[in-house]
Amino acid sequence: MISWLKGEIVHIWQISTKKGVVLNVGGVGYEIQLLPKNICIAEDPNKIELWIHQIDREDGTNLYGFTEVNQRDLFREIISVNGIGPQIGIALLEDFEVDQLVNAIENKESNLLTKTQGIGKRIAERLIVELRNKLKSFIDSNETNYNNKKEIEPNQFSKYIDEIYLILNSLGYVDNEIKDSIKIITNNEKENSLLLNSLSAEEKTKLMDKHLKEILMKLSEKST
Repeated sequence: MISWLKGEIVHIWQISTKKGVVLNVGGVGYEIQLLPKNICIAEDPNKIELWIHQIDREDGTNLYGFTEVNQRDLFREIISVNGIGPQIGIALLEDFEVDQLVNAIENKESNLLTKTQGIGKRIAERLIVELRNKLKSFIDSNETNYNNKKEIEPNQFSKYIDEIYLILNSLGYVDNEIKDSIKIITNNEKENSLLLNSLSAEEKTKLMDKHLKEILMKLSEKST
């Protein structure tokens, strides 16, 4: 079983929505599917390290690579749920950071999970039911990583994004438009989470107005 690889990227590939690389490890090329948001590492000519999950089937072997071990381990938990395949796991980890996804499952926020393409209400509920009591190690790990740092109120950032999503949805924008446009906020999640935790209710309202203006401007530019 392959668990970890270090090598040089020799090729970047895409098949439909799947994206990945061919990694040269000791003269052997391993074809590995990555999270689309991590494909940017392929632009770095230096050697990279990937945590691997290997799936063997009758028609071949598939490798899934992650830049962080907790991404790989959470992916394994997700696909352990009956009826949940690797592409759903990839889609969820593409849209959520590990702590966001764990929080959504632990707090039974199925409305957040269903925003990911391919995740319907039944799948979201199945994930919550089957994983809700199995993710303690990820919560403990997150608490350790943020030890001695300013504590972030649980789910505050997710709820903030959810509120923005509902506002944009009420204005007639569809899922794909919204997901793409709110990346200007989600790409700086940690910074914005800490900021939200330090603001008063009035200041949070002003920040949301600012973010909405930026997002609406981005959406209007795309429509022209």
